[in-house]
Amino acid sequence: MNSRNMDAACLRALRRRGHSDASIAAMTPEEAFCEYCAYHGIMNLLPTTLQMLDKLRGNISAQ
Repeated sequence: MNSRNMDAACLRALRRRGHSDASIAAMTPEEAFCEYCAYHGIMNLLPTTLQMLDKLRGNISAQ
């Protein structure tokens, strides 16, 4: 991810969780979102949880 294009609140949350700009740049959008949620107390959210949301929306075929 390009931290320059990231929402300021998300970037701030990731940095407060101890991530460097380099580690943020290496994150997928799903990973960054999960870390953002963890910062706000939504624990144990995983990228696979987001994939399930896509499946429920019909964006990915169920496997």
